[in-house]
Formats: sequence, C-alpha cells, structure tokens
Amino acid sequence: MGKAIRNIFKNEMFSLTECTDGYYLWDNVLKMNIGMYCKTEQEAFIKRLDYYQRRLSEVKQDYKDLSSKVQTFVDQVVDQDKIYYYENTQ
Repeated sequence: MGKAIRNIFKNEMFSLTECTDGYYLWDNVLKMNIGMYCKTEQEAFIKRLDYYQRRLSEVKQDYKDLSSKVQTFVDQVVDQDKIYYYENTQ
C-alpha cells in the first residue's frame, strides 16, 4: 500500500482512502481491503460489489449443499424410527 494522501470517507463499515498508488477500500467488518490499487473511487466500489457477489454465490452454494446433507440425514433418522416402531409393535 502506498502512502495515504487523504481519506475520502469513513463510516462504521467502510473507509475509502486515496493513496500514492491508487484508491483503497477497507472493509471494517471483515478487516481487509476489498479494493486495492484502484485508479478511481468508482473502480474501488465496483471491486467491492464484485467481491460480495462472488462471496454471496459461494455462501448460497454452501448453504444448499449443507441443507441437502441435513435433509438426507433427517430422512434416514425418520425412516429408521419408523422401522424401529413398526418392528416393536408387532
């Protein structure tokens, strides 16, 4: 990261800083730079949107996979309980 020239803005979630080598967008929640070496403020925000869109897709896929595994497990347990109940009521 180059030397900071000025802070464009800062709030509880983000800070945008103009540096000698470009604009940097810092995410205060994740504690990481989302946009680095950006030529414009707009490019920093576009990189931020791109990062969150990709991350959202990953999280949605992970949720789908986990949900499927949980449902498979629940179905197995329910089926076993039905078999156990049926065998013990005969």
